[in-house]
Amino acid sequence: MGLLSKGQDVELIKRILDNNDRKAADELVSRYYKCVYKHIYIKVKDEETGMDITQETFIAALRGLGSFNDAKASFKTWLTRILINHCYTILRQKRVYIGLDQCEESAKYDEYNIELKEAFRALDERYRLPIELFYGQGYKVKEIAALTDLPENTIKTYLSRGRKQLAKFYGEENSYDGRKNITGRN
Repeated sequence: MGLLSKGQDVELIKRILDNNDRKAADELVSRYYKCVYKHIYIKVKDEETGMDITQETFIAALRGLGSFNDAKASFKTWLTRILINHCYTILRQKRVYIGLDQCEESAKYDEYNIELKEAFRALDERYRLPIELFYGQGYKVKEIAALTDLPENTIKTYLSRGRKQLAKFYGEENSYDGRKNITGRN
């Protein structure tokens, strides 16, 4: 997520806060929109709900820009935290449940994608987000810990247990020995 450097993000935010610069707000949103939507869509698997949550996430982020502190976190990390909280709040309110029939059209004929989606849904809820952020979004353990307000060791444990569950789902219980991960990524 994020195509801008930290300095460019901070400059845009400063323009928004100091001058109520709509052009800067539009630029900030447009730079992050696609990545935020993709992250949300992975969770909700529904285009309309994904667009709604994305829009509501940016509204919340723009309203809360005054609380952003670039010394504590990058804009990307701060926005992702808002996204995660907002997504879970909306999902709890709407009680969105997704069936396999709602998977995108191209995946209907791709057994691997369907199997991967089933495996991901079969993961214990507490392991899903760390697995998604680590492997799907490329976050480091330390960043995931900051986003989720959990200790780094807990995140490492969740990643390990999530990988074990995925290996078990794929019938590869013996391929994961607890010391190395099955994806080859450290």
